[in-house]
Amino acid sequence: MGIYWKARTGGIMSEIEIIVPEGMFGPDKDYLVDAIIRAIAETYGDERNWPTKYGVNYENDVFMMKSYCWCGGDDCPWCTGEMPNFWYKPTDFKVTWYKFIGRSMEFNRPIPIGECAEILSSCLPKQEEIIKVEE
Repeated sequence: MGIYWKARTGGIMSEIEIIVPEGMFGPDKDYLVDAIIRAIAETYGDERNWPTKYGVNYENDVFMMKSYCWCGGDDCPWCTGEMPNFWYKPTDFKVTWYKFIGRSMEFNRPIPIGECAEILSSCLPKQEEIIKVEE
């Protein structure tokens, strides 16, 4: 990532390229949404199916997640792009990706940081909902 600056000093035009580290201006929302979706997938998925990479097939009243569909069917709503891979129902926020979470990810609209927090807290189970199995 570079910031380019052209300046005129003493009648001479100079070009300066300033290189800044990724994230210097705050978290990139794409990475934040990526991390949230992976956390949700890990919670509801079977680790043998690598949910943090591919997602999971899961739906409840709050959200729907569908891993990338490989069927290639002309009438498949996921293959045709009619249905998202992730849908947060309360705000109608939708995300699609190609093959695995984070790859060519697209959102149906910009997302505010506050909504990212809402998605995370609404989609992950509360501490009291987690059932602990004693050995």
